[in-house]
Amino acid sequence: MGMDGDKITSPNGAARCRHMTKKQTFQKLVVSGITCLFVLLLSWVSQSIAPSPLPDSAHPIELYSNQTQNDLQQTFAVAIGEAKKSVLLIIYSLTDNTIIESLKNKSIQGVEVTVICDPKASRRVERRLGPQVNTVKRFAEGLMHQKILVIDETLVWIGSANMTTESLRNHGNLVVGFESPSLAAAIKSKAHGMEADDDSIVLHQETVLGGQQVELWFLPDDTQAVNRIKQLLRAAQKSIKVAMFTWTRYDLAQEVLNAAKRGVRVEAVIDRQSGYGASAKVVEILQKGGLPVRLSTGSALLHHKFAIIDDTILINGSANWTKAAFTQNDDCFIILHGITDEQKSLLDDLWSVVAHESR
Repeated sequence: MGMDGDKITSPNGAARCRHMTKKQTFQKLVVSGITCLFVLLLSWVSQSIAPSPLPDSAHPIELYSNQTQNDLQQTFAVAIGEAKKSVLLIIYSLTDNTIIESLKNKSIQGVEVTVICDPKASRRVERRLGPQVNTVKRFAEGLMHQKILVIDETLVWIGSANMTTESLRNHGNLVVGFESPSLAAAIKSKAHGMEADDDSIVLHQETVLGGQQVELWFLPDDTQAVNRIKQLLRAAQKSIKVAMFTWTRYDLAQEVLNAAKRGVRVEAVIDRQSGYGASAKVVEILQKGGLPVRLSTGSALLHHKFAIIDDTILINGSANWTKAAFTQNDDCFIILHGITDEQKSLLDDLWSVVAHESR
């Protein structure tokens, strides 16, 4: 020790201190650099997610997909947050915290909130939603598999996305949103039947929105639903693109093969897990027929249930192309005619992503 109690450092010790100081400075620079990159990445991600406008009278039909940088979670949360009178959610699985809190908060504000869900896929959700939400567990022959949101009996969203964080953020999904009191009324009628457990049948509905014809089909209610899809496939003249989570119906596989034989360009992408599992036989049938069937890559599910015909017609909804979807499950799909240039642009971008993330 020095006279004043200072620690005496040897020359070698001083060198070690200088070395440690340089090492610590380098580590700080690395940590600082990583932090800056992380902040920049978050900023880029937030800026790359496109705003998702709600349907209105000027744009009565909107398309949304998380694979085209639409934030489905934000879209649904905003829609619920803007509800003035009622929220009706008919859903297979509801586990996302943001959506659950949005529904709960809206019910606390005095808005009528009804959630109809599958009892196995949405276990204990009524506790999280709270007593002011009318939560209905739908027990039926098959799954309660619909994915429908209705706001104020006017705005409607139908698609393949469940209200889970994985489905909204990671899995490939497509949702159609539109403003239609008449179709909202049909959905409400169907919901009342499920709530009362009387299995009332609601046949398909048709309307025109912004000059576009829209068909809404409930399953298994309307026994002509699969024939309607076959009719559209048979009428295809140029192209058919199918992205499907689960495809087990041989009759629909045969329809696209027939279309290919008459010169229609047919492309199909199926979820990888399903392609090696439940959908393996259809994949084999299509490939033997000479069709370029691809399977998705990566860990996220290809959860789509859509077909695009001649770039003018979109079929989309909750229904996989399976026997159960058309005969047992509570399912649904819509048919959108006269795809606009804006809608086609989004669908082209979506198909590019789906095709790129498959092989």
